[in-house]
Amino acid sequence: MKQGARTLHQIWEKILAIVGALFVLLPTSPMNVQFPGRDSGVFLYAGWRILNGELPYRDVWDHKPPVIFYINALGLAIANGSRWGVWLLEFVSLSLAAFFGFVLVRRALGAAPALLSTVLWLLTLVFVLEGGNLTTEYTLPLQFVTLWLASRAIERPGLIPWHWLLIGLTGGIAFFTKQTTIGIWLSIVVFLIVWRVKFRETKRMVAELALACAGALSVCMAWGVYFFLRKGLVEFIDGAFVFNFAYVQVTSGLLERLRPVVVGIQPLAETGLLQLAGIGYVVGVFVVYWKRDAVRNWLPLLAIALVDLPVELMLVSASGKTYAHYYMAVLPVLAVLAGVALWAILSARVLGEMPRTARRLLSVGFAAALLWASAGEYVRRSLWFGRENWKLGVVKLVEARTNPGESVLLWGAESGVNFFARRESPTRFVYQYPLYIRGYTNEGRILEFLDGVIRRRPQVIVDTRNPRAPMYKFPVESYAIRERLRYLQGQYRAVGRVGEEEWVVYERLDPASGSFGGGEQTAVGGGRR
Repeated sequence: MKQGARTLHQIWEKILAIVGALFVLLPTSPMNVQFPGRDSGVFLYAGWRILNGELPYRDVWDHKPPVIFYINALGLAIANGSRWGVWLLEFVSLSLAAFFGFVLVRRALGAAPALLSTVLWLLTLVFVLEGGNLTTEYTLPLQFVTLWLASRAIERPGLIPWHWLLIGLTGGIAFFTKQTTIGIWLSIVVFLIVWRVKFRETKRMVAELALACAGALSVCMAWGVYFFLRKGLVEFIDGAFVFNFAYVQVTSGLLERLRPVVVGIQPLAETGLLQLAGIGYVVGVFVVYWKRDAVRNWLPLLAIALVDLPVELMLVSASGKTYAHYYMAVLPVLAVLAGVALWAILSARVLGEMPRTARRLLSVGFAAALLWASAGEYVRRSLWFGRENWKLGVVKLVEARTNPGESVLLWGAESGVNFFARRESPTRFVYQYPLYIRGYTNEGRILEFLDGVIRRRPQVIVDTRNPRAPMYKFPVESYAIRERLRYLQGQYRAVGRVGEEEWVVYERLDPASGSFGGGEQTAVGGGRR
């Protein structure tokens, strides 16, 4: 009995991490989310094409850095093409993030603040997950482990200099997962410079920064060499960097830049995490200035968190967009600052004099209350995650009206249909948003897209009626573009509508009969004609 209790005491934080990750991700599993969101659909499609020998950017256009595509390829490979493999990698990633986050806060602030802050940020993740398999989700363990490495390396500089190499490596991986998730690494550099200069340790600072830079540059060089050898370096730079610069420039004006901070941050307040972290920020500033000796053991972690929060908010607002999943990047620093607030509350005179066991029971009770209060919203979110499942009907239609090996064009941003039907896109612009972004699109890119469609002659074109990518309409016009559009319009005829959003289905002229298949427009269904 004692041995079992001792074992449970040793592994309970691991159980907490696994159960917490399972709680968050069960609603996004393939059991519930049978058809993923748009971004996830692109990543799954790219992963599938990687397993078929293709290269991101050169063969499948997207503007995310490359790590996400290879995570999806690995997930599909280990599960024989099933999405369950990708979901398993999500589960492992989030379990590691929950474990590292708990260990980080417990080491500095104690078990009770660690437990409560972990429960809070995991609950909050449900509100910003948006169906899962998104870039910012996979950087969470990197962010937490980097905070742990940095605080430990700064506190004990002579013992573990190799930590800085690891910090650089994790930063490089995070950057090539999503560029705007590097706020923690930027904050660590700022703090390190101030800290070392204050104590006149310039040589040590230079050595530490050199090791961190070496780690980050090694990741950068590895990706550069890889795409160069695969003859896709130019397309890689164009998609992952040139486009993103143009995308950010679309938003202009200070008010538009601040909009994500004012409006988009609301999901982080659903569970009280944001409010508690705000209290922790104020407490942290007070402690740093007036009670520094009381937190000497975790002062570096606190100072980094104080620097990081505004940095994260600036990075999140860079594009001017308010997509909820952008705010996953802020969760680690909010978890630390919420832990600071909880530490201050639990260290107050009344609570501080309570026996340790009583404080632990109070923390467990509070965590249970948070879970109970969030149960209703958890169920509603679970149902909302499955909002795209109707698109499986489109997949069945595509499978019925085309043969394996034939290409299918989804005009808009619905690459998931290509993935589930296992039908290639006739063009690397598997979704067409980049062709509509002023400052990036041009005649050459539009002609590349149209020539690819004309050359591959997809059997079916589905107009998803997406206002961001209207069919046959581009922001750039020329005689060559108009000629190709006229040709395409002459080769396809609308045969019906499908799905809740009434997507329009077009079929190609049958070369054998010289006529169009389908006749009058109808609600599309049935087999290939």
